[in-house]
Amino acid sequence: MNATAPTPRSRTRAIRTGTLAALALALAATGCSATPTASGGAGASSLTANLGFSGTTITRNFNPFSLTASQGTFGFQYEALFGFNILKGGEFKPWLGTKYTWSDGGRKITIDLDKRANWSDGSKLTAADVVFTMDYVRDNKLPPSWAFDYKKATAADDHTLEITFDKPAYSKLDSIGGITPVPKKEWQSRNGKTYTNPNPVGSGPYKLRQYSAQQLTFQARDNYWKQKNIPVKTVKAPVITQAAEVPKLLSGELEWSGGVVPDVQKQYISKDPKNHHAWYPTYGGQYMFFNHTKKPFTNVHVRRALSLAVDRTQLLGITNPGMFNTLNLTGLDSRTQGKWIDAKYKDAEQPKAELAKSLAEFEKAGYTRKNGKLVDGSGKQLSFTIIEVSTWGDAVQFDKVVASQLEKAGVNVSVKPTDASQLDVKRKKGDFDVLIGGAVYYSTPYNYFKDMLWSGNAGVWTNYGHYKSAKADALIKEMGETGDQAEIKKISAELEGMMVDDVPAAPLITIGVSSEYNSKNWTGWPTAKNPYAQPAPWAGGIDSMSILLNLRPAKG
Repeated sequence: MNATAPTPRSRTRAIRTGTLAALALALAATGCSATPTASGGAGASSLTANLGFSGTTITRNFNPFSLTASQGTFGFQYEALFGFNILKGGEFKPWLGTKYTWSDGGRKITIDLDKRANWSDGSKLTAADVVFTMDYVRDNKLPPSWAFDYKKATAADDHTLEITFDKPAYSKLDSIGGITPVPKKEWQSRNGKTYTNPNPVGSGPYKLRQYSAQQLTFQARDNYWKQKNIPVKTVKAPVITQAAEVPKLLSGELEWSGGVVPDVQKQYISKDPKNHHAWYPTYGGQYMFFNHTKKPFTNVHVRRALSLAVDRTQLLGITNPGMFNTLNLTGLDSRTQGKWIDAKYKDAEQPKAELAKSLAEFEKAGYTRKNGKLVDGSGKQLSFTIIEVSTWGDAVQFDKVVASQLEKAGVNVSVKPTDASQLDVKRKKGDFDVLIGGAVYYSTPYNYFKDMLWSGNAGVWTNYGHYKSAKADALIKEMGETGDQAEIKKISAELEGMMVDDVPAAPLITIGVSSEYNSKNWTGWPTAKNPYAQPAPWAGGIDSMSILLNLRPAKG
């Protein structure tokens, strides 16, 4: 399921697999009024959440190794070792694993498991289960998002996991934390490629109480290891159609959702400001990607000029005013990634278009503006096309606004809606001029910069512009071989400088984890002042379970 930016709800669908354990389908719906009729009140013990099921029916597949596992598999029933809160710059979030220690120059990691951890059948969760899970995935070539290469995994004792590697593996930390163990006794005779696991035995706080093609119902475990008393006893997760999203939110029937509601402040919050809330915190950014294999985008002055011509503040108000913010020109979000941004670039912001500076950069590239048109020495106007997925109407509209801004500098820009499969081929081949897409943040800037700048990702994840730089490659390699945060920050500063000066892609605005919730029955939700978790119900096992374990019944 995917969260989205103020704009392209669907565009960000393709940019993330690792950091969010499950991505949400962006939901948009028209607003309508309704009289709130919340289902609970003081003492309520159930909560209804929109987990963002794909399609109109739910498949009973709770296989945590399957790429098509149903929502509710992760977090509710199967848990990760640990995670990182990107809303706090990558703060460590212990879970099944309470701490980790690197040794042998990053070739070995030792993870302490919580001694309380158990399976829903009451048996203990041990390091042997984790080792089994890792070897099971490797030996059977299974595709969970956390899968990674390693030399050997061993259980030093019941609560100590050791993983060794052939070379420094600091860069694998996010994946290591994402390991989702299963009980060996349940899976050693199962086929991980075909088994649908209809009645899971997991370590999570909930068990599947009832299944139907239209709704999953989860019941809190009375023997959950991490928290004895779980206030939200029952979580109902029905299929919610796009058309029903806003009406059900307004009626109170739906209390927690991760759908993207256009102009959410007007359509939802304003209807009941006391109880209706929405928070779309940053998990990544939206960028204008230039094709570095084609002229004139090989010219840094052209790239700088195009970036300077963009009015990012205008982009913030296209579909969800007040829910997002502009990006620092390093590509990092100042609010959530500020601890990584070097002091030199703290003020590298450009909220408004700066046309005078833009035209000065164009002149350095050999262009002048005549009769409102930006032309080269032969009198030919600078023209190019932004390609966009044809079925993503909001994304097309967003791109058209960017095009209109660039036209003020004299550039002739068209937006070409393209079939999604064709766009993917064009992107990989470098058969385009400009496209707009997203990139996401992780526990450190390493994976962000690797996604964005590493030549090995040219055309894909998310070096869409085929940017190639020996300097960037060397810095990324160096960053991946250290676990020292001070050293990571030092190297990050150099890569930040490359983003600002070389403009491999132009940072635009943030993309956010969309979430709406109702506080009439439950309090304790994460907020901008207390960002303890990404707030969407689909945001990932540790995040969504942190919320459910933190909620308390509203009083009175």
